[in-house]
Amino acid sequence: MKIDTKGLAILLDEANTLSNKATWSPQDERRNSYLLSAISAVKNGASLADVDQDRLNEVSRKHGLPQVRINPTRLTSEQRSKVEAWQTFVEVGEKRTANETQGNILARIGTYSGLGFFVPTEFVSDVFAAQAAHDALLDEENVTYLETENGRVAQVPTYGDIEAEATQVDEAGDTSSNETNLSVPGHVNVGVYSFRSPLWRVPIEVVQDVEAMGGAIEMFKQFAADRIARGVGKKLVNGNGSGTILGLVPALYALGVTPTSAEGSSANTGGTETGANSIGSKDVASLYFSVNEAYRNNPKTAFFMNDSTRAYLSGIVNKMGSPLVHWQGPEAFIFGKPIKVSPGMDSIGASNTPVVFGDGSYWLTRCVHDEGMYVQMYKEAAGLSEKGLVGFRMYARYGGSLLYNDKNSPAPFGVLQNAS
Repeated sequence: MKIDTKGLAILLDEANTLSNKATWSPQDERRNSYLLSAISAVKNGASLADVDQDRLNEVSRKHGLPQVRINPTRLTSEQRSKVEAWQTFVEVGEKRTANETQGNILARIGTYSGLGFFVPTEFVSDVFAAQAAHDALLDEENVTYLETENGRVAQVPTYGDIEAEATQVDEAGDTSSNETNLSVPGHVNVGVYSFRSPLWRVPIEVVQDVEAMGGAIEMFKQFAADRIARGVGKKLVNGNGSGTILGLVPALYALGVTPTSAEGSSANTGGTETGANSIGSKDVASLYFSVNEAYRNNPKTAFFMNDSTRAYLSGIVNKMGSPLVHWQGPEAFIFGKPIKVSPGMDSIGASNTPVVFGDGSYWLTRCVHDEGMYVQMYKEAAGLSEKGLVGFRMYARYGGSLLYNDKNSPAPFGVLQNAS
């Protein structure tokens, strides 16, 4: 943050002169009040010209006269403060954090030890929200979502209990009860792994301009959210568990879940499609009923697939001409259950697993909020400094786990697999 030192010196000198007066007139008191507020404003980054113009505008408002803005901008004061935090980061290159605290820029930036990266709390939160719009497994409405303040391995309890039932007792009581407290209680250990977005390059002139930087931040937010969501989403779905997340689909196969084998859509279309290159309404029905009804009725139960699979199923109709997929505005449903889009899911193809159906609350997505999540700035990487560019890259940490490990009872998910 740059301070108008010349303007500040003028104000301090006048305030010092005024303080040496033995007695103050009402005009002196008003002037002292103005000087104190002006000194505070200049210390917080305003220029003396800005302060004088603000004072003039106050008088103009009282008399119904037009007001003048020295630095016209579409940004709010809150947005401008955030942009200035980014500009300071580029100019100084220190490791800093900008949070949602109201007030001047000094209150919004706290300096840590070390150099080179930025921890913009509000920006990171917005990126998380944007990621949820990209992948269903990153949205707390669809899965169990855990945010932690550190990356240590978290132990989460699990159990399977859909077979256990209440028993009737008579008035004399039941003295021969043989009940199980919980069926197969256990736990899973959920670690986290680091992910980064590709390098995003921007001209240094954009960073120096407040208006341009405001738009650049929004672009970087979408860029970072989209890339990280896709990278994390693929691991949450299909990670092999070797040095990375054990994804939902591999975890279900490891649990021993028998997949529903696709027969294809030829019965719907009258064509020559097979189970290796298509999905039919009968396949989706078989998948739906492969999941125990105790799980089918839960609030987070849904079909998980990528957009191309959803588009294919949207064109499937039965022999009566009724569509398989029903739409309510932008939301799609099959058998009354929502379709959740996860770009990490396989597309339809030989031996692929394009659809998972089940209770999303039995999948845990973990996100870490700590200094391991930050924006790295690059000034001297190849192709940057000689072209007047600055590079930004976001780092994030995620983990995930299936919250179920009972191999002897119905699983909370079913999978649909194409034929080979």
